[in-house]
Amino acid sequence: MSKLFLLSVLSSMLFLPSNIPIGAEKYPQNYFRSPVDFPIALAGSFGELRKNHFHSGIDIRTGGKTGKPVYAAADGYIARVFVSPAGFGKALYIAHPNGYTTVYGHLLRFSGAIGNWIAKQQYIQESFALDIEVPKGLLKVKKGDVVALSGNSGASGGPHLHFEVRESGSQEVINPLEFGFDVPDNTPPKITAVKIYPFDPHALVNYSDKPLMLGVTGGGKSYSVKSPDTIKVSGNIIFGLETTDFSDNSGMKNGVPSLALSIDNEPVYSHHLEKFAFANTRYVNSLLDYPLLIHSNRKIQRSYVAPNNKNDIYSKVKNRGVINFNDNKAHKVVYTVTDLYGNESRLVFWVKSHPPAGKHPEKPILKGVQMMPCQQENHFVSTDILLDIPKDALYEDLDFEYSPEPPVSGTYARLHKVHNEDTPLHVNCSLAIKPTSLPKELTDKAVIVAIEPGHRFYSKGGVWEKGFLKTQIKDFGDYSIAVDTEPPVIRAVNVKPGKNLAGQGSIMFKITDNLAGIKSYRGTMNGKWILMDYDAKTSTLTYFIDEHMPKGKNNFLLVVTDAVGNQSRYDAVLVR
Repeated sequence: MSKLFLLSVLSSMLFLPSNIPIGAEKYPQNYFRSPVDFPIALAGSFGELRKNHFHSGIDIRTGGKTGKPVYAAADGYIARVFVSPAGFGKALYIAHPNGYTTVYGHLLRFSGAIGNWIAKQQYIQESFALDIEVPKGLLKVKKGDVVALSGNSGASGGPHLHFEVRESGSQEVINPLEFGFDVPDNTPPKITAVKIYPFDPHALVNYSDKPLMLGVTGGGKSYSVKSPDTIKVSGNIIFGLETTDFSDNSGMKNGVPSLALSIDNEPVYSHHLEKFAFANTRYVNSLLDYPLLIHSNRKIQRSYVAPNNKNDIYSKVKNRGVINFNDNKAHKVVYTVTDLYGNESRLVFWVKSHPPAGKHPEKPILKGVQMMPCQQENHFVSTDILLDIPKDALYEDLDFEYSPEPPVSGTYARLHKVHNEDTPLHVNCSLAIKPTSLPKELTDKAVIVAIEPGHRFYSKGGVWEKGFLKTQIKDFGDYSIAVDTEPPVIRAVNVKPGKNLAGQGSIMFKITDNLAGIKSYRGTMNGKWILMDYDAKTSTLTYFIDEHMPKGKNNFLLVVTDAVGNQSRYDAVLVR
């Protein structure tokens, strides 16, 4: 081998990027530019674990401000426009000739010809909300074009840009950082807790049938449990880990894409989240310790694959992650967590196995009212409730619990305790409830309500069918029937009848409803529909004054209707 060749190799190695994603060889590097013109600092990472979904992109911090330019990541054309009071808010989808689509969400407004075309569609449809495919090539963009301004629209928790990369054909989302964006990260993931679960009625952890959560000590790349003694285990056991990641230029907690568990140096479980299909996103509820998530907002990732968890992120899984301990030996447990750039942290601890202690306890009598296998349809029928659970709605076989109680104040049916909120559902289930004391004149104002602690009601809607009010639910819990006879409330923020709006850029309203929820709103100026932006999280409705409000006196009318037909009007003469 020549010295010249060696020098060439060494020289090229010296100039390699300091941060190379683990899967970089699969994806084009440096084809996409950053969608912003400042260093990327993450407020949220790809695959981050959230209730009901894996996070489908990266959230780029915008310094707590809106209005930052958003750039097309590469040449292409606008393929889809999404505008909603919730979700991604205002979002653009740009298709690129290399087979990928980039997505830009929570925008403040669209730029130039893009914005003009979208506004035209909104006026044609007389709707603020849009979800439309754009004819191929109609709105072409070049790499680096400003396509929008960053915002806080939709279900955003603060100003930022949500950015995704998808395979155009499958619409599967891929971690955008796999494409070579410059996000310095030499920080290993942080491990904060481990949890050990008895998996069946005969299993024990430290001679108890209750799970054991342990804090950890250490830092950097090496951790151990705080427990002064070796943990005693017996029977079928599963493990779980609480871990987060940080990039160098952001203090925000982010998700860790790769996690592996070994017992006595033998791999028993691992998962890696590099890409996923939206059909699989709700499987996050099976990965997480769901009761702990909803009650404490802590995110323990269970190293266990439930029988009906069909996500494809798992590998090297032995017996679904269920480990049987029945000898008298000590066993080494090692968790390894790895971020996108190969930074790695390890938790090492020991458990001491023992055979069942004393007489093997009898299997307890099932306390529920019906056993529901997870891989078939299930139906529960009682005097005044019908529940249909589709196949694959459950992750595991369920010992279903149900109990009826007297109606609570403000309801017109018994309180139906439909299992409990600790068990997640993967798809919608049909719930039908028969009222017990509903006056006929209130029939069209009735909705099924979820009742949470403090007797807080949340409408789930409903349609009448053979004397039952029927709706779709995606959570177990407490349900009944309530009525909504109150019209929505319209509160003017910066306008009043007869006000001269010269020099004012917009008119704003707050629109709220007590129960059924806002179904529609319609604003008109001089009898013609006008575009009003609706932000559901702040209940704000805004009309940005434009050519649709001419100089002089104008007749403005706003009509807001809730989901059961109650209606409110705001009528005023406005001067410009």
